[in-house]
Amino acid sequence: MYELGSSPKSLIESLELVRLHSPPHILSRLLDICNNPDAGSEDLARIISTDAALTSRLIMALNSVAFTVGEPVDDLKQAVALLGQDLVRTMILTMSIQQLFSGLISSQKAFVCNAWLDSLYCALFARDIASSLDYEFPQDAYLAGLLHDLGQTVFDARHHGQYTDVMAQKTELEIINKEVLKFGFSHTELGANIIETWPNLSMTIADAVRFHHEEEEQLAGGDILCRVVAEASQLAWHWSHTGEADAEWQSKLVDAAELKKIYTRVRKQVATTATELGIPATGKGALTQAGLADYNEKETIRMARKIRDTSLIKVLCCAESDAPVADTPRQLLSRIAREMQLLFSIADLALLIPDGENPNYLSFYQVNPVQPVSRFSIDNNNSQIILGFLDRRSVWVEPENKHDPVAPISDRQIIRRLNHEIALSLPLGHGDQSIGAIVIGVNRGQKNSLGNLSRLISGYLENVAMQWLSHNRVLDQQHIDDDLQEELEQRDVNKLVHEISNPLSIIGNYIDIIKANMKSEGAENNREFEILKEELQRIGDIVLNFKDTRDTESTEVLLNDELKTCVPLYVKSVSRDKEVEIRWNLDGENAEINITRDELRQVVLNLVKNAVEARGRNAEIVISSRHFVNIDGKAYAQFTVADRGRGIDAITRNLLFTASTSTKRGANRGLGLSVVAEILGAVNGHIKYMETEGGGASFEALIPLLLNKPDN
Repeated sequence: MYELGSSPKSLIESLELVRLHSPPHILSRLLDICNNPDAGSEDLARIISTDAALTSRLIMALNSVAFTVGEPVDDLKQAVALLGQDLVRTMILTMSIQQLFSGLISSQKAFVCNAWLDSLYCALFARDIASSLDYEFPQDAYLAGLLHDLGQTVFDARHHGQYTDVMAQKTELEIINKEVLKFGFSHTELGANIIETWPNLSMTIADAVRFHHEEEEQLAGGDILCRVVAEASQLAWHWSHTGEADAEWQSKLVDAAELKKIYTRVRKQVATTATELGIPATGKGALTQAGLADYNEKETIRMARKIRDTSLIKVLCCAESDAPVADTPRQLLSRIAREMQLLFSIADLALLIPDGENPNYLSFYQVNPVQPVSRFSIDNNNSQIILGFLDRRSVWVEPENKHDPVAPISDRQIIRRLNHEIALSLPLGHGDQSIGAIVIGVNRGQKNSLGNLSRLISGYLENVAMQWLSHNRVLDQQHIDDDLQEELEQRDVNKLVHEISNPLSIIGNYIDIIKANMKSEGAENNREFEILKEELQRIGDIVLNFKDTRDTESTEVLLNDELKTCVPLYVKSVSRDKEVEIRWNLDGENAEINITRDELRQVVLNLVKNAVEARGRNAEIVISSRHFVNIDGKAYAQFTVADRGRGIDAITRNLLFTASTSTKRGANRGLGLSVVAEILGAVNGHIKYMETEGGGASFEALIPLLLNKPDN
């Protein structure tokens, strides 16, 4: 738990940004936009970009594991687009409800409004000064100005009673000295530390926040953005209190004429923003903190009315007709993680759901897709989490020490995997139907805050479950219809393949007879017969492959399912008069891979054929798989086809995957492995030859997991 006098890191670790409040006039205007079907992401971004709390919420979401944007985001319109307009609207509605019922006292409301106006002035001044200096990234200057006092907002949200005394100081320097005395560090250091946890923002923004109260002499040798924000913060403090320029203040960055133009532009921009937000004009001067005071309480009442008129189901976002629907447990968790990050600022959670292959176990999915799926036995009366799942009730898991051997191993493992001290398990289901449980990891200092939100979160989860169950009912019926149709089609295809295979076999037999009768004609004729037999075999392979690859429209390719379907069929087709034993060593996790079903089956067919033909008579092949392999930071699924043949000599091995190389006799042989290499190379996969312990050959194929597939 965070204690006064510790460090910025300690406060950040226990920080719930959901507690950062926005002025009622901001939320009220955003509610209007949310209820306007013609409003777009630009309208949302324009208002959000005036408020540090909402901006922080979006940036924090974009930097969470649930979103993993992986690119710099310095534009709020881009942020709204990346998160999704519907999800951002839901976040606004949820924040409005939370804030309405949070019971803010008058001094808290005043602080929120004053901080908003000061940050808006600072952002506008910073951007205009940066533009006047031809600074390359004026948007960075705006964000740095908007977030320059983020640390103050956090201090007040966590310790309002004590921070009121701090903010009563007359100057910024006195405020900082009081902060250090009371908390051990200043709001500038705290704000910079928070921003440094968001890699999507430039580190120069964090520096500008950290140093914006430094003397000009200290800033002279630093980055220009630090000097820009330092001057902007001085201007903002004076303008937010007086509504006009300080006649005695002089800029070290721009001349007097340019500064006068900046004053005019900022005054006009603030007036435009105030008009859009419905804030009434206050005399001839610019908007001030005092001018917001009377307006604040009236707008809170109006905001309450707007919330009352907003559908609760819309607030919870799950009943939207165009809401994304999940098909797999991993997709379900991904959706919940993204929405709970944005709605409730909850980042560390996991899904506990019955295992698809063994009903006696529960599968434990984490947000990070490269984390392996753990499995826990249902028959575990000591586990609070599993009992909570079975009884369909919420349960707190609070071992005194997560390494305490008295606590059940399963609960200790789950809490350790979530990197927290305690966990809250919430049922995921609807009506009398249960799907699983969502387990949320928290620190002890966050327990009360999460407890207050638990009813709202439970309502959200129930609606998610309702959609999941409804979608699965539709899918089940669709699968029944598809299976029936596929069965009818398969009958026709089997009949066609049978009719084609019979004459092919007869032709092959006649070629053997003719070849035997013409041995005396010389080797040249024998060579031609060999080529005819090879081409005939190729036709057979094509027909067989057609039989098993008609359903090429499906985008989901699961490695184990394909291996279990294809390998026995291909072995039967190429073994001829051999006895071939198939040994299986498949991973328990079924990997979804980034390759088409047709491409995968071509690879499997060639590798199986190569393995079966490695021995003259009886043969044994071993089929293995691993659902996750990390190579140089990239995620692959792996499968191996191994035989008990004679292996491959060193010279041939060096040219193994070229079209001209083969360890078998025949004019057109050796093409199979080159085809395999070409197919896998096209999907950024790999093929590797290894020698087995018994001297046979083993071919290891690596295929990228679907999560590595680039977005189109």
